[in-house]
Amino acid sequence: MNTPKLLIVGLDSATLDLINPWIQQGLLPNLARLVQGGVSGALQSAIPPLTPPAWTSFMTGKNPGKHGVFYFLEPQPGSYAMRYVNAGSRRARTFFRALSDAGVTVGAMNIPFTFPPEELKNGFQISGMDTPSSKSPFIYPASLRTELEDVVGKISFDITHLGFMNTEERRADVLDEMRRIDEQWMAIGLHLLEKHPADVMMFTFMSIDTVQHHFWQYMDPNHFLHDPVAAKRFGSAVQEVYQRLDAAVGKFVERVPKDTTVVVVSDHGGGPTSDRVVYLNRFLAQHGLLKYRAQKSSALKRLKQGVQRAVYSLLQGSLGPAQKKFLSGLLPGMREKFEGAYTSFADIDWTGTKAYCSEVLASPPSIWINRVGEKPSGIVKDEEYESLLAFITEKIAEMKDPRTGKAVIPRVYRRNEIFQGPYAGEAPDLVLDWWGEEGFSISPSFPEDSAKPPLEIREHAPMKEPEWGGTHRLQGILVTQGPALKTGVQIEGARLMDMAPTLLYLMGQKVPADMDGRVLLDMFDPEFVRQHPVEYEAASNDPAGPAGAQYSAEEAGQVEERLKALGYIE
Repeated sequence: MNTPKLLIVGLDSATLDLINPWIQQGLLPNLARLVQGGVSGALQSAIPPLTPPAWTSFMTGKNPGKHGVFYFLEPQPGSYAMRYVNAGSRRARTFFRALSDAGVTVGAMNIPFTFPPEELKNGFQISGMDTPSSKSPFIYPASLRTELEDVVGKISFDITHLGFMNTEERRADVLDEMRRIDEQWMAIGLHLLEKHPADVMMFTFMSIDTVQHHFWQYMDPNHFLHDPVAAKRFGSAVQEVYQRLDAAVGKFVERVPKDTTVVVVSDHGGGPTSDRVVYLNRFLAQHGLLKYRAQKSSALKRLKQGVQRAVYSLLQGSLGPAQKKFLSGLLPGMREKFEGAYTSFADIDWTGTKAYCSEVLASPPSIWINRVGEKPSGIVKDEEYESLLAFITEKIAEMKDPRTGKAVIPRVYRRNEIFQGPYAGEAPDLVLDWWGEEGFSISPSFPEDSAKPPLEIREHAPMKEPEWGGTHRLQGILVTQGPALKTGVQIEGARLMDMAPTLLYLMGQKVPADMDGRVLLDMFDPEFVRQHPVEYEAASNDPAGPAGAQYSAEEAGQVEERLKALGYIE
């Protein structure tokens, strides 16, 4: 059997900014061979370049307004509360489903936001980082689970010390465990290639994203958190992960037929974090757009709230993921109470608030408008909406970096600029550009700090507590080689959402007319295109609403602690 015909390797967060110079230095020989013998270039992510909408756009060929996944969290209907997203929030057909329905055999491993896994007619799926725990039903068909556990033992998603790396020993332990998890997925992938070969197979690795978030500052001497002492031990951490996954790509390529098309892709790029911190709810409050509840509490109650915040921060910095998951599942009500005190989201007076940010997320910094008819206590009428957006955008532009005089936030997008489709109205009203070269981060605003400046310039010094040293960038990677493709060519203007229609075309399938992505014909040999013109079919029969695969309180706590350990949630 001449399978797979198409092999896809996902390298979450891989960036050409690192790959290109390391290829030139001879450090990534397998990626270098694919670049030299095929097509490569930057691949623009979804906007904003976050894992959930990005990988979902990759799988569906659609913008978030058509597939319904915008962030790690989504608003709960009829509430200001947020809930965690998984594949049940996706309301568009994946190319895996389309191929499977067409009789093509498919297999996918560890792609983020595929839990619960799709029950494919012809293939298997092992879900990724949105899987609550190793006890969850994350493998389809379920019969495959015992077989894989016989190969690698218990399948792991979490890194024990991630999120509280406050010693060099724990940082070293994290790197060791990242290597072990990479080796686990590598062993699973090789086993699946041998025992369950399919026409289309995809294997995804998350360690580049993790190592860039937590170790970028050690390799970058210009980083505001650079620690020259720790850099002697951890300065090569990021490079070593790239080299390990380059070797993994090489092993996969060795195991597939010579005429297999190989695609290496990332959902977004990576780069250093910024020393600029914006307190968005503080900013909105200072412009009269957000109102906090009157602080009538007693000194004792305020002291209690301060203790809650201190305990919350202490727990987040000292407990391991397993301990945090246990407490989250055991005491979800207490978790919500402590987090409400920490983020001050519960202190907002919705009857006097026109705009707000859900600051629980380290990113993205987006602004929601408290509209009549959309929000439970909405006060902004339709006739005020456009002028309010214009006012907020104007005031954001006035926030300047005192060192350069340039705007801290270079661009503010209205949701209708970047999201189109039946679910666009579920997106935030304003999306702030945080992914540029200079960038910024956000942090929770507390009512008692309302008079402080909304912009903080961080001290340039080694970090005292664990935090991100790297963040996301808009441009990911595309490296591909195959018999139908050009050789040694750089492609320009490719987007992540172009991959689904391109891969369907490569596999001889029609492209649904409602996909936003286009077939990347510039990748293909002109004679192949002449003999195989693109064919389109009617819009895919996507589900009309959420599939309803919401997490239980225990599962939500487990997912939450993973995202906190990774650094996505404050």
